[in-house]
Amino acid sequence: MKVFVTGATGYLGSAIAARLVKGGSEVFGLARTAERAEALRGLGVKPTLGDLRQPESFVAELKNCDAVVHAAIATDNVPRADQAALEAIRAGVVDGRVRRVLYTSGVFVHGETGDAIEDESSPLKPAASVSWRPAHEEVALDLVEHEAQVSVMRPGVVYGGAGGILGGWFREARERRIISYPGDGSQRWNLVHRDDVAEAYRLALEHARGGQRFLLVDESRHTVRELAEAAARSAGATAHSVPRGQVLEELGDYGAALLMDQRMTAAKARRELGWVPRHASFITEADDLYREWVAGDEATVV
Repeated sequence: MKVFVTGATGYLGSAIAARLVKGGSEVFGLARTAERAEALRGLGVKPTLGDLRQPESFVAELKNCDAVVHAAIATDNVPRADQAALEAIRAGVVDGRVRRVLYTSGVFVHGETGDAIEDESSPLKPAASVSWRPAHEEVALDLVEHEAQVSVMRPGVVYGGAGGILGGWFREARERRIISYPGDGSQRWNLVHRDDVAEAYRLALEHARGGQRFLLVDESRHTVRELAEAAARSAGATAHSVPRGQVLEELGDYGAALLMDQRMTAAKARRELGWVPRHASFITEADDLYREWVAGDEATVV
C-alpha cells in the first residue's frame, strides 16, 4: 500500500509513518524543508517537499497514493490549514487513486465529561480551542460518498519520546527542577502512548470499515496531579500547581481544555480493530519514560 502522511515530521506523524514503513507500506511524507526531508529518509519514508497550506505543492504525489493519513497540526491558523489539507485529500479521492483516509481529531471534541465514561456515540461538547473540529470530521467522513474508506481517529493526550505535553514536563524538570501542572490537578486526562497510536493507525488502514470514529486512550484514569507527581519523582523535581486563573490568562482556550475533566473508553478500537495498547499506565512506566526522554533529547542535541 502506498500511503501519504501529512505531519510526517511531527511528534505523532513521525511515529505513524515509521510504523507503517515497518508494516510494509510504501510511505510518502510531507516535509517543509530539506532538513526535515532528510530526517524522513532516515525513517524509510519518501519525502515530498511542500506546505500544508499550499495543497498544490503536494497534491500530485498524494493523488498517486492508495491511502492518506492526515496527522499534521499547524502551528498557527489551524482551522484554515486543516481545511486546505482536507481539500487536497478530497482531490486525492475524487480525482486520484486514494481509497482509504485516516483523519486525526482528538478527545478534546468531547469536552468536559466528569464521571461519565464516553465513547464514540456520545454527543460532542467540544472545547473552544477545537470548536471547529467536529465540522471537519464530517467533511472527512463525507468522502465515504466517493467510495473512500474513511476513519476519524481521536487520540487522547499523547506521551512517549521527546515531545508532547508530558515530554514538556520532563524538559521543565530538567531545566527548572519543577513540573507545572494546570489547576489543582484533580482533572483526569486520557493518555495514550504514541507507539500505541501508531499501531492503531496501522490497524485502521487494514481493517476499519468506512465511516467510523475511534477513540484511542489507555483508560488509566489518573488525575493530572498524580501524573505530574510521578513525572517529578522520576526526574528529581517537584510538582507545582498553576492556579486556574493563571492557566486561563496565559493559555486561553487551550488552557481551558487542559483543565477539563475527561473519561473515555477505547472499547470500540479494541473490539473492531483488535487494538491492544502495550503501554497501560504512564505512572508505572514514568522512570523508563524519563530515561527515554533524556536519551532522545541528548540525541537531538548531538
